[in-house]
Amino acid sequence: MTSSTTSSARFPRISNHGVPTRCWCGEGITTFGSSTAENRYRRFYRCQIARDRKTENHLFKWIDEALIGEIRMVDAKHERVAQEITKFEERVIEKVKSEIVRVEAEMSEKFKEKVNLEIARVAQDMKQKLKITTVAMVVVGAIVGIWTSLTV
Repeated sequence: MTSSTTSSARFPRISNHGVPTRCWCGEGITTFGSSTAENRYRRFYRCQIARDRKTENHLFKWIDEALIGEIRMVDAKHERVAQEITKFEERVIEKVKSEIVRVEAEMSEKFKEKVNLEIARVAQDMKQKLKITTVAMVVVGAIVGIWTSLTV
């Protein structure tokens, strides 16, 4: 295949990327096959109103070059989207990590609270049992004292 610069002198091109849909003048485009010896059967896009007016500056673009340009644009967009997804994943991971830290701290605080409440409940229960034991020991001591005094 020959470069498009050979024909571009005859058909100056307006800057457009990828597959064109309209000419700069607003008209639609048509596809043709080249009949020159240099580019025999090579397909190209051409403005509908300028197909017979070779000297006007209307759209002319080789189809293969347009498709390559389109693929490059899609590749570039794909790369941008992939980078955005990676950045998004990193932000999500950071948020998840910070949420895990927050939840762990909250759970730790609640756990400490429950442990302290249980310790206080057990301490209260032990105090109550100690009081009962003390009273029982006093009663037993009194009974022993009375029994000793009666048996002596």
